[in-house]
Amino acid sequence: MSLEIKPITPILGAEVSGVDLSRPLSNAEFDAVHRAFVTHSLLVFRDQNLSPEAQIEFSRRFGPLMVHVLKGANLEDHPEIYRVSNVKKDGKTQGRSYAGQYWHSDLTYEPRPSLGSLLYGLEVPEFGGDTLFASTAHAFETLSPTMQAMLDGLTAEHHFAHAFRGGANPAARKGDPLDERPPVRHPVVRTHPETGRKCVFVNEGFTVRIIELEPKESEAVLGFLCQHMTRSQVVLRHRWRTGDAVLWDNRALVHRAVDDYGDDQPRHMHRTTIEDTD
Repeated sequence: MSLEIKPITPILGAEVSGVDLSRPLSNAEFDAVHRAFVTHSLLVFRDQNLSPEAQIEFSRRFGPLMVHVLKGANLEDHPEIYRVSNVKKDGKTQGRSYAGQYWHSDLTYEPRPSLGSLLYGLEVPEFGGDTLFASTAHAFETLSPTMQAMLDGLTAEHHFAHAFRGGANPAARKGDPLDERPPVRHPVVRTHPETGRKCVFVNEGFTVRIIELEPKESEAVLGFLCQHMTRSQVVLRHRWRTGDAVLWDNRALVHRAVDDYGDDQPRHMHRTTIEDTD
């Protein structure tokens, strides 16, 4: 079966068929996948059967992998894999449960943020537990020229602890190594190195403030940008099936998980995170 790429929405996302990620891809196959990734920002691969080694090998074709600061959630013997899971074994949850219940781009609190992430569903709820995605490139392009000019050149502070102390639902998160990652600064608008599109690079999870603005101004602008990026008409909602592998571009998207399921619905996933070296 030949590789086929079918767009999901006019703004972002495509489903890729005819490719088996459990085996090494030829250079031609990978180049086709990479072009689709850059074009659509998000790729869905259905019916995959990925070992940790295969997931790591495929992810490394895009760049070096990052190890998550929450080391207890990383897979034993494969620290490049971060486990998102509410499944318990011997009374212990096998990873980070109910993670990412706020709009964010992965690891923007790192000095070198993430290029992309690959999330693989080993067990998924019968219903619920979807993931939402929105394009930060489309968000910038649909701002007025005046707003675009104002934002270009501004910088923002990102901090891992913000999602826990000051961000969405802070009371639900306790006992994390919040201070292991100090605050970092990134441009509010980043130019995507492969597409050349300008992207809004803030999120409600990890962005604390816009440095050049007064606190109330920063709060208002960040609130507006987060709302603008995630309007319902521009959001892609991915409903998970067991065996789905979803690859997304953190340079061009924000995402959030939907917490509408309980522990009676197992959700066990492996994530690899690719470093942005540009």
